[in-house]
Amino acid sequence: MWTVITGLGRDVARGSAGTRLAAVLPLALLAGFWAAGESFLLAAAVGAPVVLGVVGLVRRGTGARAGKFGADPLSRSQLSAWLDAGMGQTGRRGQMAVLTIAIDDMPAIETRFGRDGRAAVRRGLAERLREQMRQDDEVAALDDTMFAIGLRSIRAPETETLLHLARRLQSLCDEPFSDGAARIFCTASLGLAAERHVSRPTGEALVAAAERAGDFAAACGPGSVRIFSEGLASDQKDVRERARTLSDALETGEIFAWFQPQMSADGETLTGFEALARWDRAEDGVAAPGAFLPDIQKAGLSQRLTEVILKQALTALNAWDAAGFDVKTVSVNFSGEELRNPELADYVMWELERFGLPPERLVVEVLESVIADYHEDAITRTLLALSRSGCRIDLDDFGAGFTGILNIRRFNVSRIKIDRQLVSRLDRDKDQRRMVSALLSFSRKLGIEALAEGVETQAERRVLQRMGCPLIQGYVAAKPMPLGETLNWLDMHEAGSGSQGANTTALSA
Repeated sequence: MWTVITGLGRDVARGSAGTRLAAVLPLALLAGFWAAGESFLLAAAVGAPVVLGVVGLVRRGTGARAGKFGADPLSRSQLSAWLDAGMGQTGRRGQMAVLTIAIDDMPAIETRFGRDGRAAVRRGLAERLREQMRQDDEVAALDDTMFAIGLRSIRAPETETLLHLARRLQSLCDEPFSDGAARIFCTASLGLAAERHVSRPTGEALVAAAERAGDFAAACGPGSVRIFSEGLASDQKDVRERARTLSDALETGEIFAWFQPQMSADGETLTGFEALARWDRAEDGVAAPGAFLPDIQKAGLSQRLTEVILKQALTALNAWDAAGFDVKTVSVNFSGEELRNPELADYVMWELERFGLPPERLVVEVLESVIADYHEDAITRTLLALSRSGCRIDLDDFGAGFTGILNIRRFNVSRIKIDRQLVSRLDRDKDQRRMVSALLSFSRKLGIEALAEGVETQAERRVLQRMGCPLIQGYVAAKPMPLGETLNWLDMHEAGSGSQGANTTALSA
């Protein structure tokens, strides 16, 4: 009898208790009569209607909640049907719209935190979205990485309303997600589409438009937001034209190097610059790497990009030398694809000789995830050849992967660059400070330098300085700038001994 009652409790929670009760009631009454006689039948006659009434109320309550805030988001087809129904309503006010949101670089999250970490982020984002949405809106899962929010009655101006909502949803990632063992910091990219953005609005057309805008936002870099337009659809369809445009940009000098200073934490001493790719698109301004690097890779132009940036970096070293500035090194990023080229090390040495520069002045920046994959024989041979020739090796985004101590020694790594995700919110997060402190202690014990990248605020810089971090790079010191501007910046930096000038005054504040 107790088994029947406890099973009924579970079914109440699932909303199926009524059927279960009807099935077991005759057996329960018979068993009760044998055990307690006619008094049990009298009690059952009075109590059964009460029980059934309570079950009905619970079922209606849980059903109402599940319809809107059930554990599973809608499917794509369900969201499309919901949008079609909304657009078909007479006398409605405002427009239907769709907003897509996807966590940036989910593969990297899975690499670092495993499948449980990836699942925790996805589950956590779904829960936060449901908590933020209005009663009239719906959440759907388009795939394993992207959610879509169906929005009803978006009032004019639609674009401003959607952008405001997008900023609010991006803030859902301000707090880390948790898989029970680690805290996972993320950013999200969003795509937006309202009825007026689509020539023939249907539910599926709206979903597809927002999805396409979201994909384009992700390609433009972490935390980007894009609104759909018909022109965007045309751009994405013509991939070959995009590849031709990028190839032309590399040959005509539209893609070139900007340089960001690397400095002591107190802002007094400059140690070098990092060369960063930029694309000067006349009508759209200067684009950061996130806007074009994915397309560079798809078009097979990564090697050509490396050649362009390397030559400009070495040209910059000679220019700084000629102007009498003491710039010790310049850093150039090399991807895993480029390091697989068996001729890369010889090419780099040839260029250094051609520019009359010793290898020690070139820093080869490699992502930690690349060097961690020591089974890649081609990458291993290239890195060893560059290191043995005298080039310095920097591990970029350190703390985001699983590099072993033996690999650091094997490739003669000279410096680790602490990942910007660990530096962000350092002044407000004790756990972040513990992790950074451990990495700094690790670097000191191995006798290698440490540089904190992505330092954006004075508070972060001061904490790093107190912790004994020797070097920093980020907007708090100086933004990336063209070669010509570096000469002016160096003039001001030297004139003020690191405490004057447009970019360095902030460091001494």
